[in-house]
Amino acid sequence: MPVNNKFLLLTFLLTCASLIKAQKTAHFYLDSIAHLNQLELCYSEDMVNLQQTIYPSGDSLSLEDYIRHVAYESHLHIQLKGDNLIITNPNEQTILISGKLMDLSSKESLPFAHILQRDWGTGSITNAEGGFELHVPAVLSGLPLEFSCMGYADTTIIVPHQDSLNLRIALRPKPYNLNEVLVLPNGNTAEDLVRMATKRIKRNYHRKTAQMDAFYRRTGFRDSMFVQLMEAALLIEDKGIDMPSSTTKIKLLEARQSKNYLVQMDAKRKWAHKRMEELIHGGHRNTFYRAYNNPVRTYRDDWWYKPLTDYEDFKYEFHGAMWLDSNKVYKIEFERDKLYIDGRRSSENKNYYRGGYIYIDATDHGIHKMQYINRAKEGNKSQYARVLRRNTIISFQKIDNKYYLKYTKAIVYPEAKLYVYENPHANEEDRKIKSYQWAEQLLVITNIVRERQQRERIRQRDLLDKHENSFETNYPYNPDFWLNYNMIKQKPLPGKAIEDLEWEKSLELQFQDNSTVNINK
Repeated sequence: MPVNNKFLLLTFLLTCASLIKAQKTAHFYLDSIAHLNQLELCYSEDMVNLQQTIYPSGDSLSLEDYIRHVAYESHLHIQLKGDNLIITNPNEQTILISGKLMDLSSKESLPFAHILQRDWGTGSITNAEGGFELHVPAVLSGLPLEFSCMGYADTTIIVPHQDSLNLRIALRPKPYNLNEVLVLPNGNTAEDLVRMATKRIKRNYHRKTAQMDAFYRRTGFRDSMFVQLMEAALLIEDKGIDMPSSTTKIKLLEARQSKNYLVQMDAKRKWAHKRMEELIHGGHRNTFYRAYNNPVRTYRDDWWYKPLTDYEDFKYEFHGAMWLDSNKVYKIEFERDKLYIDGRRSSENKNYYRGGYIYIDATDHGIHKMQYINRAKEGNKSQYARVLRRNTIISFQKIDNKYYLKYTKAIVYPEAKLYVYENPHANEEDRKIKSYQWAEQLLVITNIVRERQQRERIRQRDLLDKHENSFETNYPYNPDFWLNYNMIKQKPLPGKAIEDLEWEKSLELQFQDNSTVNINK
C-alpha cells in the first residue's frame, strides 16, 4: 500500500476522531479505508452487520492497528487481501428456518409477505406460494422474527436455537367489509376517481431518490414444460416522480441462468422483433430494465396504452370498495374502448378483452395496485387465443405516506417463437400449431433505502446497459451467494421445473456454462 495513501488515510481518520463527537458505524470507517486505498469492500449482508456502533479512539495508531481496533470494537474479522478488504463474522453459524405463511381462517397462502428481524436489520419475503426459507445467524437465536402482510395483523415468533423446518405460520385477517350498495363517493364517477388518482401521483408517489434491493425471476415455458430460467439480485435507483423514468439506474449484483431451451425465431423474424422492441420499449432490450415496469412511475411516458390518462380511449366502471389494512380502497375496472374509423369500438370485439383493474385509496387517492388483462373471451377458438392470455399485476406499498413499488408479476412474450408448428414449411394457412411458448416474469422489491447517507454509490461502470440483449449476455455466477440468498430462493422452484430443466445436465452446470468471470467480456 503506498505510503502517501497511508498518510492520507490516517489524516482523514484522525480528523474524524477529533472533530466528530457523534457515534459512527463500522461501515463508515471501513468504507473510508476501502475508498482511499481503491479497495473493494467485500462482505455478505446476511452474515455481517456493519451498522453496529463503535467508538474510535487512539491518535497515534498505525493503519494495521486502526483496522484491528475497528474489528475489535465491531466484533468482526477484517482482512486485507490484494485489492479486497474482506469482512467476515467470526460466528458464521446459521439457523435454517423454513415453512409457509397462510391465512388463519381460509388456510390460503400469503405471497410476498414481509419477514423481518429488527435487531439485525435483515429479512426476506415469502414467495409466490407463501413459502419461505431463511438462513439466520445463530447469534440471533432467542430474538423475535416478525411476519407482516397487508390486511393482516402482524405476528412474531422467536428465532429457535436450531434448524426449524416446515413451519406453518398463520396470520389473522384484519376486519374488512365490502359495500353492500355500490355508491360512488360524493357523486363522482369511476372516471373521476381515476382522474383524481392520476392528478395526485406527484403528491403520493415518492419524489426523492430511493434505492431498492430487488429479486428478478423469469421462467420460460413450452406448453406446461419449463424450458428457461433466469434469476438475478438487483440494485435499483429511482430518482423519484419529478425526474424522467430514463434516469432510473440498475446495477446487477448477482445473476444465474439455465440453458435456453425455447425454440428460437429465425433471423428474419428476429430482426423484425428487434425493431418492434425499439419502437415499444425505446430500444431497451435489457430484461431487467423492462421488468421494472411501473405504470404509475411512467404514466406520462407510455405512448399507446394509457388507462391512467387516456380517457377518450378507455371506459371505467366502479366495482365496489373494501378495507385493506385500515385503508378503504376503491376497485375500478378499465377497458380499452377506442373508437375506430368504421364507428366500432374496441370494447365491442367479441374475441378479446383488453382491460384490467385499478385499486385506489379512498383517502389520498393513491394507487395500491394495478392489474392489466389481455385475454381471449370465452368461446374464442382462434389459434392465437392461448398465446394472448396476458396478465400483469403491479403492486405498491405505502411507507410514511409515500407509495413505492412492491412487486410486478406478468405473463410476457418469450423472446422466441410464440408457437411451434408441426409442419413449419407448409403454407401459412395450412400450418398446424404443435406447441405454445411464453414466459412468466417476477420482480420483487425486498428492501427500500431512502436516506442518502445509507445508499450505495452506483458507479457509471457498474450500470447495466439498457440496450444489451440480456438473453444473449453471460453474467458472472457466484454459487456462494445463491447458497444463502434469503429471497424467493426460499422455495426455489417446483420439482417439475428442476426435472424439466435438468433433462440434459444439472442446473448447477448450466449456471456455470452460461456465466463469465468478467461481466464486460
